[in-house]
Amino acid sequence: MRYLIGVGTYAMGDDGIGLRVVEEIARTGRATDFEAIDLSGSGLGLLSYFTPETEMILLVDAVRAGREPGESFLFGPDDVATRRILSGISTHEGDLLQAIELGRSLGYPVPPIRILGIEPGRVEPGMELSPLLAANLPRYIETAIEALRGRPAAGLRAEGKLGLDPPGGSGDD
Repeated sequence: MRYLIGVGTYAMGDDGIGLRVVEEIARTGRATDFEAIDLSGSGLGLLSYFTPETEMILLVDAVRAGREPGESFLFGPDDVATRRILSGISTHEGDLLQAIELGRSLGYPVPPIRILGIEPGRVEPGMELSPLLAANLPRYIETAIEALRGRPAAGLRAEGKLGLDPPGGSGDD
């Protein structure tokens, strides 16, 4: 089984982009050869998808990487050179990376994992996406589906090491 998992917080504007991608895929019935999952709770929920039957996981999330708002990029958990110490942070980025490491340390069969990061424009209280991310939602959906199927969309390139800031953080503290 393949899983497309949306991550984020609906109530923080663009931080909900991963959840909006999954929501729209489910609404339109596009999940024909994979399962679309809303993982808006604890990152530890990711562990339940670490099974021998899981072929691949694609996480879709708002990721601050110092790019232009709305830009999307593909990377893996091992490509992250986070600017914050993972222990002690409570963002979902840290939760997910910790969950992956926990799964590895406990002997879970961790499948191949890719992350479709989308640079947020606005991460602040509010239920709506910024106009830029809302306008690009169809492109993010296509990119996610193609990446999950092993065919990255035109113009999307895999990244090397990334220095990331959690949405809403500057990485300077």
